[in-house]
Parts: sequence; C-alpha cells; structure tokens
Amino acid sequence: MKIFPYQSFVLHSDIPANEAWNNLSKAILKDQKIFSILFPKNPDVELFRGCIYQSKFTIQRNLSYRNSFQAEIKGEIFEEGSGCKINIELSLMLFVKIFLSIWSAIAAFGFLTILFGTITKLDPNFALAALVPLGMLGFCYLITSLGFKSDCEECRKALNTVFKVEPQPIFKGKDWRVDKL
Repeated sequence: MKIFPYQSFVLHSDIPANEAWNNLSKAILKDQKIFSILFPKNPDVELFRGCIYQSKFTIQRNLSYRNSFQAEIKGEIFEEGSGCKINIELSLMLFVKIFLSIWSAIAAFGFLTILFGTITKLDPNFALAALVPLGMLGFCYLITSLGFKSDCEECRKALNTVFKVEPQPIFKGKDWRVDKL
C-alpha cells in the first residue's frame, strides 16, 4: 500500500545519452542561491532547478509560484541503441511527507478519541463530531492526490521537451489520448 502519491515511468528518446545530459544541464537553473530560488528569473528558459551527480539527477520544475505538492524528479539516463532510456521517479518532497504524516496522525488520533468517547458514553450525538477529523483526513488525501497528479502531468510535458521525446499515449485501449506539447 502506498501512503504517498508516487509515479514512475520510462522515456525513450532518439537522441544519444550525451546529448540528453547536455539538454538537461542547459535546462537546469545555474544560480541556485536562495534569492534566485524564491524569485526565479525566467522559468521558460530554465525549466528545472536541482543537481546532477554521476549518472543520476534530482530536480524540480522551476516555478514562479509556490506549489507544496510539487513533484521531486529523480532519474537516470542509460544508453539504448542509438538513443537513450530515461528512468523517471516522481514523488513528494520530504518536508511535505513529514507535514502530511503529522497532519494525518493528529486527525486519526482525534477520530479515534471521539469514537472511543462515543462508545463509552453511549451518546449518538457525540458521534457526529467524529466526522470532523474524518473530513480532515479525506481533505488531506484529496488535495494531495489532485495537486500531485496535476504537477506530474506538467513534469512529464517538460521532460518530454528537454529529452525530445515524442508524445506518448497516456491511456491505452479504446479511449486513449496523446499529450500535446
């Protein structure tokens, strides 16, 4: 069972691995001081911020606004024939995971406390109060899932642009669609 939203996929590109690394390094923000991270210059030119180390990279999209559910992109580039293969993993940032864990633990504790209080006092009116922490858990799940999913779609489009990947079908079967860049 996965607790936090997570996506992984593989991109296949016709460009060589060296060119893929060059494209990625050009798309990463060079000046990553705190002032430039808070106030990015041009997110259209520098699509990402993060770091490249050895054969792996950890990046995030360079946004001109704050998105708490922004995906952290981890990946590796491998040579594959005349092109390359890029393994991508998208997950929530560590701070967001910690915050959501604390929020969910408090809401679950409140729900259980009210539920046990209802059982011991046998008061059905008190049971309605259990809907508040249950609603908090539902809201937390909904906003996290929707926020992360929408950011993942934007990450996929940006990565397709950087690695010059043809749009791939998202849904297979009768009603499939192709991402438009």
